[in-house]
Amino acid sequence: MGIFLEILIFAAGFGVISLASKQIGLLFKKVQLPLISGFLFTGILAGPFVLGLISVEATKNLLFVDQFSLAVIAFAAGSMLYLKDLRGRLRSIAWVTIGLVLSTFTLGSLAVFFLSDFIPFLRDMPGSGRLAVSLLAGTILVARSPSSAIAIVNELRAKGPFTQTALGVTMIMDVAVIALFSMNSSIADTLFTNLGFDFNVIFLVFSELAMSLAAGYLLGKFLQLILSSSFNSFLKTSFILLAGFGVFTLSSAIRTTTHELFSFEVFLEPLLICMVASFLTINFSKHRGEFSKILSNVGPPVYVAFFTLTGASLELDILANAWMIALVLFLVRLGTIFLGSFSGGAIAGVPMSQNRISWMAYVTQAGLGLGLAKEVAVEFPGWGPSFATVMISIIILNQIVGPPLFKWAIRMAKEAHSRADTSNYLGENRAVIFGLEGQSLALARLLRSHRWQVKIATQKSRPEELTDADVDIQPISSLSLDTFRRLKVGQAEAVIAMLSDEENYRICELAYEHFGTENLIVRLNDRANFSRFHELGALIVDPTTAIVSLLDHFVRSPSAASLLLGMDEDQDVVEMEIRNPNLDGMALRDLRLPVNTLVLGVKRRGHLLVSHGYTRLEVGDWVTVVGSPKSLEEVALRFDTNRENALLHLIEKVTAKKFSNHSLETEVHEIITEKDPAPRDRFDRYVEESLILDLDQAMGVEEFFQLVADSMSSRLKMKPTVLFQLLKEREKESSTAISPSLAIPHIIIEGKLSFSLLIARCKEGIAFSDSAPMVHAVFVLAGTRDQRNFHLRALSAIAQIVQDSHFEKMWLRARNVTALRHVILEGKRQRQ
Repeated sequence: MGIFLEILIFAAGFGVISLASKQIGLLFKKVQLPLISGFLFTGILAGPFVLGLISVEATKNLLFVDQFSLAVIAFAAGSMLYLKDLRGRLRSIAWVTIGLVLSTFTLGSLAVFFLSDFIPFLRDMPGSGRLAVSLLAGTILVARSPSSAIAIVNELRAKGPFTQTALGVTMIMDVAVIALFSMNSSIADTLFTNLGFDFNVIFLVFSELAMSLAAGYLLGKFLQLILSSSFNSFLKTSFILLAGFGVFTLSSAIRTTTHELFSFEVFLEPLLICMVASFLTINFSKHRGEFSKILSNVGPPVYVAFFTLTGASLELDILANAWMIALVLFLVRLGTIFLGSFSGGAIAGVPMSQNRISWMAYVTQAGLGLGLAKEVAVEFPGWGPSFATVMISIIILNQIVGPPLFKWAIRMAKEAHSRADTSNYLGENRAVIFGLEGQSLALARLLRSHRWQVKIATQKSRPEELTDADVDIQPISSLSLDTFRRLKVGQAEAVIAMLSDEENYRICELAYEHFGTENLIVRLNDRANFSRFHELGALIVDPTTAIVSLLDHFVRSPSAASLLLGMDEDQDVVEMEIRNPNLDGMALRDLRLPVNTLVLGVKRRGHLLVSHGYTRLEVGDWVTVVGSPKSLEEVALRFDTNRENALLHLIEKVTAKKFSNHSLETEVHEIITEKDPAPRDRFDRYVEESLILDLDQAMGVEEFFQLVADSMSSRLKMKPTVLFQLLKEREKESSTAISPSLAIPHIIIEGKLSFSLLIARCKEGIAFSDSAPMVHAVFVLAGTRDQRNFHLRALSAIAQIVQDSHFEKMWLRARNVTALRHVILEGKRQRQ
């Protein structure tokens, strides 16, 4: 009971550390490092050599975590080997696999054997012991990482013979390495028990291999029995994990019993048993989908625990003395991979252009290699942990170097089909519609009514079909990259495909791969093609299901459907802009609205808020309201104070006290209602000549003010320290952040006829205050007192520009300083 309680305490503490490990792994992923590296790092940090949160004793008591995890890793390895995916390129897959196994295992084992005098834990071993360790090391060097390879292929949407061969080889290598490991672990066990090496030993090794395969067949049948039962998913997952753990327990029991009863040990390789069972379940049962889903769900938490414990088990003192050996073996492995893949590819007739770079696809190691290293540590507790430390060091190097090499190889083979960099906003909404018909014309007119620039591309050639007073219709000869460039698809925010499915897929693929178009909208013709478009992230409209869905809503929610379609004469749904400055800051629950109206939602600067009674309104918010037409008129009167008043409220809110007087309201009113606007005014000229800072990291307001002071000092002919102090004093007077994402700091300086404007964007946000912790857009104004009128005009111009509900989206998506300047110059406002 005491031992059980102790293990339970260790497990609970380790669970907490594993939760931290998961978060640290996510941080590693953000800086383009593998998740596994983060888990290993956390384990090392928490282990006995650093913080001591996990003691040496705890790692021994948590052995069951290793056994559960190794079972899952073996199940995952077997599930990767799906025979139907390997057909078509079996010859090249087979020869490259043979070349890699022979070269990596043979040369890797020889390298370890001849370097054994330089490896601390091997120095005092006899020749037979060194041979056993060398065979196991050579086996682990053969291991690959199917999960990493698949992740890279999915990321790049890679397709083609090079990718197919690389994936096939990587997957089948798992079978080869586990079979090889099973054989060599039996040989190593024999060598360490001093049985001698004769025909009886060879017979024992092959007998163990045969018994392991038979046990795998029986386990496979048991897994299929579990999957075919009526148990829920949780119970099925639990029984599968227990079955895998049971295999390790049974293998250990057979080994111990035979050692006590006979002069030899019988060792059934649990990894091979689990992999064979998984292979049979995936390929020869109807439960492939369900089994794969269970492994996919249980994998992430298991891997976190396993790799964290692996990191804690690393013997850093051994690593400190053997890091040079790890580096040498890493380089040796690279050489053997090149030799094996090149020779195998040459025999199989792989084109030389691909054969030269194929070695890059086979460098990565991860789960299985680590699992085998940990298995050695479990099977041979005397020297196994030191061995695992050296091998894991090599695997980490391969995991860091391998993925970038594989990506490079796929791109060199021209089989990458990844999304291009997203087309950034240039200052206006643009859409390209492919297909000329009634629906496309209606859509184009509707988008134009919302201030979109729309083109319709068509392959129709009759002139009478290419003329329309309202819409820009562009004739095209083909769906090619040159055509897309002529249509300026790269500047479009949305591409709408309304042709046949094959033509639509060609359109989406070109836009996705070459322009990174954010919004791809497809009108689907055949439901069977849904998944093809879904993989490209397209928004899919199936006319058949759209009608069915609408009918479904009419059946289940007739009132809501009628309301949304405007079919109920007594009720309507409208969006209204908050223009009444008296409502700024007021909570929804405090609005005195007619009793038969209801607020459905609030949209602020393009973002829909999860609104409730305590949501506070801002001038410029769009509020969706449902009610009777008469009631909605009352709401409109409550919300819809004229735009001039809304702008006046905003300008008054940010104007410095030194500029405020009794005539401020009159002056601002005259500015924003001035007749005969000019196409270009003084504010535009200042924008064209202004400094623009495009900041890429978050910062505090004082750090930002220091940057502003340093940047503006030469133009204003002032010391940066003086400017910095003025900005700080103005901010103390009242916050210049007029919303959570916008600030307009402005100061009065000494002198005459001086004015300067600085514009800044910070995507990660500037912390102006608790209520504005992530300001993205900042306009800094500095001028002398005699520039008061223009100061107010500049504030007015900025206020009008930022009132646009699309401003924040345009601002954040602008690709560079030129585009930021364009957003402001093209902003909708009254020009003087």
